[in-house]
Amino acid sequence: MGSELELGAEVISAIAALTLAYSTIKPCKSSGIQYLLGIPAGFALIAVGFITGIAYLTVGTNSPSISLVTGVISILTQTYGLLFISLTYARKTRLRILGESIILEIAIPALITIAAVMLVLLSDPTTGEAVYTLELPLRIVMALCTLYLLYETERDWSFTRRPGQGVVAVAFSFLLVEQIGFILARLDFGDVAIFLGYQGRIVGLAILIAVTIVGINRADANVLKRLGLTALAH
Repeated sequence: MGSELELGAEVISAIAALTLAYSTIKPCKSSGIQYLLGIPAGFALIAVGFITGIAYLTVGTNSPSISLVTGVISILTQTYGLLFISLTYARKTRLRILGESIILEIAIPALITIAAVMLVLLSDPTTGEAVYTLELPLRIVMALCTLYLLYETERDWSFTRRPGQGVVAVAFSFLLVEQIGFILARLDFGDVAIFLGYQGRIVGLAILIAVTIVGINRADANVLKRLGLTALAH
């Protein structure tokens, strides 16, 4: 896939993620439930990941050290963002092993960060080895997070059977396709896999924007319902 197309896809992705952070912050804040702010915070972190990805594709190509830093930050912040969102859903729906364990919520991102730092310190900064090695396991982590989000939102829809509350599950289905595409790309499936990854991401984010913006006010509690954050406790 051409670098220009990848750059364009990253720019669109960053704008979409920033839009989602903006469209979810007020309803989550208005709910009075503090941990729901993990939703806009997660999208904001994902946006930072995409913005850093833009730097990786542009400035980073001229400097191995900048490429290393921007590449690692990009993949890490995307992972943190999805973890924030997943753990928020887990806490909201009371999936005990995740949502009610503060230790686990701290340990997961901490372990990821330690592993990433160790990998960077042990790698040759003049090559892209660290970013390349780090991306595959973190893409798998993101795929598992997205699969969990798909499970929770589909579970919510199975209770309500309201079409408007099932659309978010479709969005997370496309975001799962994104992760599968980029995993396949790292396994040398070529440009088709990269295209699949970007296609899944952009479509998934576009659907989420429609879910959180179309036909509702920013402070409307229906945003939370549409996002599938009203599922019954486990």
